[in-house]
Amino acid sequence: MPDLDSTPRSPPTAVAKADFDVPAGVVWAYRLDFANLPAYNPDVSDVTRVRDGDAAASDGDDDIGVCGPGARYTFTLADPRNPGTGQTVELWTVRAVEPTLVAAGMEGGSAAYEEFVVEPRGDNACAATLTLWVTLPDGLPDDVLEMAAAGSQAQIDKEMRLMKENLERSTPSPAS
Repeated sequence: MPDLDSTPRSPPTAVAKADFDVPAGVVWAYRLDFANLPAYNPDVSDVTRVRDGDAAASDGDDDIGVCGPGARYTFTLADPRNPGTGQTVELWTVRAVEPTLVAAGMEGGSAAYEEFVVEPRGDNACAATLTLWVTLPDGLPDDVLEMAAAGSQAQIDKEMRLMKENLERSTPSPAS
């Protein structure tokens, strides 16, 4: 069983980046609250927070609260191989450092770990990087591993694009 509560030592499966014309804290808070997931991942539905986070585990930041470390969610992830079906996934917040890091573990069809890192760039801009490690069963053929990596890359590229679109559309620009 992989350790889904710390950064894996292996190379990541996929990495996506985006520049946002939105304050870093807004981007970070949006990603931290995984109830937002269906808004930027159309393959996700029925998100439920089944356990609140432990504010005491939030690197000293009591404001992180219910979405912080220890928060657990369940959701349905559409199965692209079988349209109209899905699998239940459990996701939990591993670490949260405002406004720069959200780390999470996941179990469902496969195990995964992700880190979402936000780099502030002034008052109303930031860059974000989503790094994903997916754990697949040993012994899979190289072509299957390549297809899984390509699918993971396409998925997080789409998440970052939709997150950027949603946040830039809904966050008011500062008055000039």
